[in-house]
Amino acid sequence: MTILNLLQQPILARRRLLALMGLAGAGALVSPAFATVPVGKVVSIDGSVALERETTTLDLSPDDPLMIDDRVMTREDGFALLLLDDRTKINLGASSELTIDQFIVDQGGTISLGGAMLFDRPSELPPTDITILTAFGQIGVRGTRFFAGPTKGKFSVFVDHGSVSVTGGGEARILSGGEGVEFAAEGAAPGPVVEWGDARIAEAFASVRVTR
Repeated sequence: MTILNLLQQPILARRRLLALMGLAGAGALVSPAFATVPVGKVVSIDGSVALERETTTLDLSPDDPLMIDDRVMTREDGFALLLLDDRTKINLGASSELTIDQFIVDQGGTISLGGAMLFDRPSELPPTDITILTAFGQIGVRGTRFFAGPTKGKFSVFVDHGSVSVTGGGEARILSGGEGVEFAAEGAAPGPVVEWGDARIAEAFASVRVTR
């Protein structure tokens, strides 16, 4: 199972981190020609949502394409539904940022996240290795539905179905459907794996405008 790191870092800092993790080689798979090919699109937005592409910041609209290195930013009143490879949905919560560092259809990629999101890839599809980077830990995903973001004042990860690995502070946890972990602080190890109650699940999903 691969590892998903969620790090709120500038683009250059993220690339240094990817190199240290041994993932920089994945960049060699994306040639300049493919760098201009859309890897996804915007499905819908609500409120203020912007896109940073190279040195330009643009307002986003439904059906706008998403490219490698694009950074989607929601404001305090903003929410976005994104679609990668026409099958993987990402609901991005308010005051959140998501950058597509690397992505190859049916193979996987690396995504950086700050804030809250719900990742949803249909279980009947072949597994794909996705790496997500945040300031709190690392999560390994191979085709699943999970939430990552703040709940009850702490950064948390909850798996609705499927399985993910969560790593931080040199320790790893494996989560299955109905289970979650939280981080006490940046750089800390993830807490114990626990079953989440309905109230906490509802709070997490509501933060990304999704009903379970």
